[in-house]
Amino acid sequence: MKDIILPILIALLGGANVFQFLFFRSTQKKYAADAKVAETQAEHGRVDLQQDQFDYVNTQLSKIQQEYYELAAKYRETMTQHLQEIDEKCNEIASLKSRLVYFKGLRCYCSECANRIQENPYNKQQ
Repeated sequence: MKDIILPILIALLGGANVFQFLFFRSTQKKYAADAKVAETQAEHGRVDLQQDQFDYVNTQLSKIQQEYYELAAKYRETMTQHLQEIDEKCNEIASLKSRLVYFKGLRCYCSECANRIQENPYNKQQ
């Protein structure tokens, strides 16, 4: 459309310089190109900012994951240690319970009582 209007205006305004119209047209294109470049630079800046934000969040995530893995390893190590201690205490409790049952059996004075233990199992082991 602009290409049609420009020759018509040149023909109507015969006294005007053709270069003035061409200069006007070229400056319009230059301003449009400058605006396009500014928009493109703004878009690149926005993309760069998003990339920087992504990199920052990614490094934070890596750091937190590393801390999590270290804590999980410490947790597993301490839980293993505590489970071993718990097993040892459970074994001690079982041993003490069996001794208690044995001593209860010795206190039973009825010789035909089923609770009375006739032989000391600890003497057999030692």
